[in-house]
Amino acid sequence: MAYNIAVCDDSVEYCEIVAEMIKVAVSRNNINCNLYTYVSGKDLIKSFNDMKFDIIFLDMEMEEINGIDTGLLIREISKDTLIIYLTSHREYAYESYQVKAKDYLLKPVKLNVIERVLTECAEELKRNINYLDVRDVDGVFYRIPINEITHILRKKEDRKLHIYTLDTKEIIIVQTLESIENELTSNNSFARSGKSCIINLENVRAIVKNEISFCNEAVEYASRRCLPILLKKLRIITVQSMNETKQPSDIA
Repeated sequence: MAYNIAVCDDSVEYCEIVAEMIKVAVSRNNINCNLYTYVSGKDLIKSFNDMKFDIIFLDMEMEEINGIDTGLLIREISKDTLIIYLTSHREYAYESYQVKAKDYLLKPVKLNVIERVLTECAEELKRNINYLDVRDVDGVFYRIPINEITHILRKKEDRKLHIYTLDTKEIIIVQTLESIENELTSNNSFARSGKSCIINLENVRAIVKNEISFCNEAVEYASRRCLPILLKKLRIITVQSMNETKQPSDIA
């Protein structure tokens, strides 16, 4: 997964300094990211509606709209974004709790501190992955909710990946099936149905013989080698789902 990271500081010079440290940190730790810089909270919020940043390094003291107000506006859009405040004054630490910030760093920030925070954020985001970030063949960015994906198929005719969702949307990307599979390793609902296809078992209605029927009436087929594993995983997911929906009185 490529994380969207933003740095927002009304000092252009300091914004660039932090951005350069982030570049070094992500390179050292093999963290895939898209990095963006902003010199005002207003510009950051405007971009947030399109970019949905995963991690934001946010200056506390900015003109026009300060870091706390910027953070509170971001929280109205997303509760999941990890916000790290940057400030020269220790007394602002308490205010950052209003925004439920991930961390609070005193300027001037050191590279080892940026590296520590980034690796912690990457691990947290990896555990809580809810979206698949991709760019289609035209370069359009998509943040696809994982629970809405039905299956991902590599077609022979164009050798591209076709991502299908519950609302029958089809997003075509140039990427290997293995790379997508690696991004979804933390989600037990995804499994191979064949050499060229990954399915989301949460959105499977039934598997009859080798025919896989999804909740939106879409159909895919399982290979003979993958079928036993799919059936076993589907049974496990079905039992887990039933247990989660039981009321306390039912379990007793």
